[in-house]
Amino acid sequence: MTMRLSTLACLAAPLALYLSTATPASAQAPKQLYNKSVFVGMSVSIPARGTDGSSADRPRSVQRVIYISSAGRVFAKVTRAVGKNQQQKERGPEDTGGGGGLRFVGNRLTGVLQFQSGASLMNIDFDPSFQSCTVNVIVGRDSGKPIVFKGLNGITYTSTGPPVVGGQSCSIRDGNALAN
Repeated sequence: MTMRLSTLACLAAPLALYLSTATPASAQAPKQLYNKSVFVGMSVSIPARGTDGSSADRPRSVQRVIYISSAGRVFAKVTRAVGKNQQQKERGPEDTGGGGGLRFVGNRLTGVLQFQSGASLMNIDFDPSFQSCTVNVIVGRDSGKPIVFKGLNGITYTSTGPPVVGGQSCSIRDGNALAN
């Protein structure tokens, strides 16, 4: 499914809900997800022009692995790639729960990624038995401003067109997929 969004106004209600309901009590991982790994994949394309005059017109592949420990602590690893450039980041419970991190609200895991200008909102919804999941990512811009982001090559880009998120997938497996 492809999602297009032109303003963060469409993100305002979900962001307000995220911020108002993500209290420490609601941020607890559901026990059904303890000792499970969640795999999320997608492609993100934001047509943009770099500060060096280059264009960003190829989709970025994003793969995310989220592990919920047997104590309910959330660990995450994200791998982003476009062309020959790749970036990988790992975050522990001290990084994932708060200020743009990952939070549980009922049967939903949600997170916000802030850009230099604009943001993306990721919602992972789990079925009632926590055996399957779906992901929906929305990318938006501040009202009246273009999206500004740092590319994987270190160059800062300013959007020239609407963002497109596609190929969204989500699955759950038992165990710690981050253990090596």
